[in-house]
Amino acid sequence: MKVIERSHKAVREALAEEGWRFSLTHSQKDLNDHRKECRHLTLPVGNESDNRVRTIRERLLRQLPWELRGQPFPRWLSYISKEARKQMQPYLPIAAEFCLIHGFIFVVGEVWAERQNARWRIHRPDAPAVILADRELFFFRGWQVNKQTLVVKPTPERILAESNQTDREVLLQRMGVDKFVQEAELKPADTFRDSVLLKVDTVETQGRWRNGEWVDGALPLAFLKVICPSTEKPYFLRVDPRIETAKQALESTLPGYTRDWEQDLVAET
Repeated sequence: MKVIERSHKAVREALAEEGWRFSLTHSQKDLNDHRKECRHLTLPVGNESDNRVRTIRERLLRQLPWELRGQPFPRWLSYISKEARKQMQPYLPIAAEFCLIHGFIFVVGEVWAERQNARWRIHRPDAPAVILADRELFFFRGWQVNKQTLVVKPTPERILAESNQTDREVLLQRMGVDKFVQEAELKPADTFRDSVLLKVDTVETQGRWRNGEWVDGALPLAFLKVICPSTEKPYFLRVDPRIETAKQALESTLPGYTRDWEQDLVAET
C-alpha cells in the first residue's frame, strides 16, 4: 500500500507557520545540485520536537539508502514543531538538506510499504516502492534490489547466475524454494534416514581455510529435504551452505534442542 503521498501543497501548508525558509523538490538531482553548489550544514539536534522516530512512516524512512536521505535522520525532524510534524505525516519528505541560502530543501516523493508480523517495511512486489521525479528505488520485503530482480520472471538459471546475495535471495523467494529445488535438479550431497542434504553452486565465490591453505570456492545454496511424518509430504528447508552432512543440517533446524537425537528428533522433524 502507498504510505507516503507526494504533495508539494500539503507540505507547504504544514510548514507555513514554522517561521524559517524552505524549498521543495521531487528530484534527487536538485538535491545533489544543492549539495555541490550551496554551503550546506549538518545541523545539531533542534529543540522543537523529539529527535527520534515517532511514527510508522518515520521508521520506514530509516530503510532508505544513506546517500538519498541527506541530513542525519531523524535529526532534521527536531526542527519541526510537533503540530506541523503530525500534519505532514501522510506527505512526509523522504530527504532533507540545509544550506545558508535556501534554508531547508525537502525532497517529496511516494513510498510504498507492507506490514508483516507487526513490523512495517518498504515493499512493492512488481513496481518501484520509492518514486521521485528522476529516480525509482525497488524494494522487496525491506530489501533494496535492482529493477530486473522484480520485473523479470525468476528461473533456476537466473538465480544461480546472480552474484548479488540480496538479489539472489529475493529471486529465490519469488520463485519459491520447492519449485526451485524441483526445476534446478539439485543433487544429493548426503543423507540421514529420510532427510537429504541438497546443494548447488552459484557464481558467487567464498574463501575458506582448508587443508592448511586459503582456497576460493563457489558459494552453494543448500537445502534439507525432510518428510512430514503425518502427511508424508516432502518439505525443503534452507540450511547453512557450510554444513557438510544431512545430520548436521537436521540439527541446525532446531537450535538449542537437547533431547536424544536417535530416539525422537527425526520423527518430530
